[in-house]
Amino acid sequence: MLPNGEKLPENLYKTKKQLSKLGLGYKKIDACENSCILYYKENKDRQECPVCFHPRYKPRKSGGRKQVSFKVLRYLPLIPRLQRLYASSYTCEHMSWHAKNGSVDDMAHPSHGEAWKHFDGTYPSFASDPRNIRLGLCTDGFSPFSNSSIPYSCWPVIITVYNLPPWMCMQKPFMFLNMVIPGPKSPGKNIDVFLRPLVDELKTLWTSGVETYDVCNKQNFNMRAALMWTISDFPGYAMLSGWSTHGCLACPYCMKKTKSFLLKYGRKASWFDCHRQFLPPSHHYRRQAYKFRKGRIENDPPPLRLSGEDMCRIVEQLPDITFGKPPGGKQPIDGFGIYFQNRSGKH
Repeated sequence: MLPNGEKLPENLYKTKKQLSKLGLGYKKIDACENSCILYYKENKDRQECPVCFHPRYKPRKSGGRKQVSFKVLRYLPLIPRLQRLYASSYTCEHMSWHAKNGSVDDMAHPSHGEAWKHFDGTYPSFASDPRNIRLGLCTDGFSPFSNSSIPYSCWPVIITVYNLPPWMCMQKPFMFLNMVIPGPKSPGKNIDVFLRPLVDELKTLWTSGVETYDVCNKQNFNMRAALMWTISDFPGYAMLSGWSTHGCLACPYCMKKTKSFLLKYGRKASWFDCHRQFLPPSHHYRRQAYKFRKGRIENDPPPLRLSGEDMCRIVEQLPDITFGKPPGGKQPIDGFGIYFQNRSGKH
């Protein structure tokens, strides 16, 4: 099949061994069967989960020598992949594109948006070096066995580099697969357990940075990185942010000031006619009493947007969450939905 003189590796093992020399390998991190913990750092040497006491390894078969974990997270380190962007002359010259093309009339890149500019104004020391990297995170579940009758959901986590120009940053070579969260079920709120290795790397990249060689300038520099945003659908947003997107309190903007209601017969949450409060005060739609919800006009202003400090104070008041999936079902969270129950008096 191949021409004479080809030098491709003979098998998969030799291929992986060759790629590992390029710094493109991955780590296997054992995880609890019930997604309570990772056997990582302080739990590295444990033989059972301290939360649910489930054993780490499957029972050995007769004659078996190697211990097999019940669940394994495959993690591809982020820092070496970012450093390689500056080790290649092809990508290095494009990593400062956003600093040279930031002032345009039409938005063609995230660097032209208000969020990027606000971040630069908030952290001028980070923005002072255009080589510092802006990242985005995307995750969603998929079934690798679509033709099988047994449902299985695994969750890849992909990191995108936004320093690159728009015709490069969304291409496959620059969308780094960071980890594959194993199934067979969705991790739910336990996704935080699996994201811990990535969080540790992001903390290092933000606080102290890592020494990196810049092949274009022929010098070392301290590379830092920041995670700017996440990209997901609404259920994935619930997992990444911790905000429940189910029920009457599902709107992450209105929060407890929501105007949602339950349908009379279906008893499902509805947000019909919640949009009129975002219109200008003089808009004629606000005074139409029979074209939206019957007999109701809208005089209220939109809910105030909470600041980062306000959100931090709210999160600090939340109770501690015990991660994991107990055999008996879901873990109840104290106080979940109590505000809406008291406000409506109906459910």
